[in-house]
Parts: sequence; structure tokens; C-alpha cells
Amino acid sequence: MTSVPMIPESYTHVLAELECLDPLLSALRLDSNRLKCTCIAVSRKWLVLGSSGGGLNLIQKEGWKQRLFLTHKEGAISRVACCLHDEDYIAVATSQGLVVVWELNQERRGKPERIYVSSEHRGRKVTALCWDITALRVFVGDHVGKVSAIKISTSKQGKAATAFVMFPVQIITTVDSRVVQLDYLEGRLLISSLTRTYLCDTDR
Repeated sequence: MTSVPMIPESYTHVLAELECLDPLLSALRLDSNRLKCTCIAVSRKWLVLGSSGGGLNLIQKEGWKQRLFLTHKEGAISRVACCLHDEDYIAVATSQGLVVVWELNQERRGKPERIYVSSEHRGRKVTALCWDITALRVFVGDHVGKVSAIKISTSKQGKAATAFVMFPVQIITTVDSRVVQLDYLEGRLLISSLTRTYLCDTDR
């Protein structure tokens, strides 16, 4: 029977490589010295990496195959968030403060398309992105404390739903300092700044 080495109590972490990461490293193409990885997001299907050149790599976790590459002329990618209840949607924030929502069209095997671009935070640094857990709505926070919500209308919802969204961007609130965290559950939006935590009732 093989003996397992004892880990000293002074050690707090154990680093383990449970599977070979060579296919992932190959898909990432980390041989470029010009581009830097600026943000990361993970869903059940995708590993998403934003770059300093404005590119967004979507790599399928099964087999680590690079499936999609989305480009942005609005600057480096600063934040990215996957819609967990519908992985066909991704929200991206750029260094110019724009928020771009993509529909990947994987179910219809079409090309990814931009379905909305919000300039509500233009000129500011977007510091947090968060999806609603049931609806196609993205919450956005920036470095001066402004929080907004983007209501997305898509072709999946039909013409009636698309026509109903007249004002897709709504200002939720402005907090005392930089937004460092956004989280959402059952109609409640959690907003954390540098000094306080706020709980907002988005239904009211």
C-alpha cells in the first residue's frame, strides 16, 4: 500500500493538476507577447477570456476546443459575464465603458451577433457585470458608483416582446464609491461598494 505524504500544518493550499491542460494552453495560443488576458468568466459550457486587444475567446470546456472569437473595436475587454440560464448570451464591457451584449446563435448554428450596445457608462470604468437569473437582463456597475440595468430583447422572444422594450437601459442607483460586486437572486440586487453593501428590490 502506497503511503501518502503528510502535509505540514503550516501549508494552507494544495495545488493539484487533475487533468492535462496542454489542449487548453494550445487553444489559448499563449505565445503572443503583445496580447494580455484581461478578464475571465466560466459557465457550464464555456471558458471565456478577454484580451487587451479587444478580442474575446470562447473555448468549449469539453475537449478545450476554441469555438468562437469575437472582436471589439471599442478597446480592451475589461469585464465579461456569461448568462447562466441561457448560455447563448454573453455581456462584455470594454475599456471605453461600453457594454456589448452578444447572442451566439449556437442553437441555430448561425453567426454570433451584437444585439445591444449600451453607452450609459461611456468614459467610465465598468467594474462589475451581473446577469439576472431568469430574465435577459444585465446589471452594470462602474468606478464612480453608478449602477444600471440593460433589458435585452431578442428574436427568440418574438416580435411582441421586442416591441415592448422601449427603454432598454434603466438607472438603478448611484452608490457612494466604486462598485466592487454585483449579485442577483429572486428580485434582489446586491451592490457592494468600497465601504457599504446595498440590497435593492428590483421588482419595485
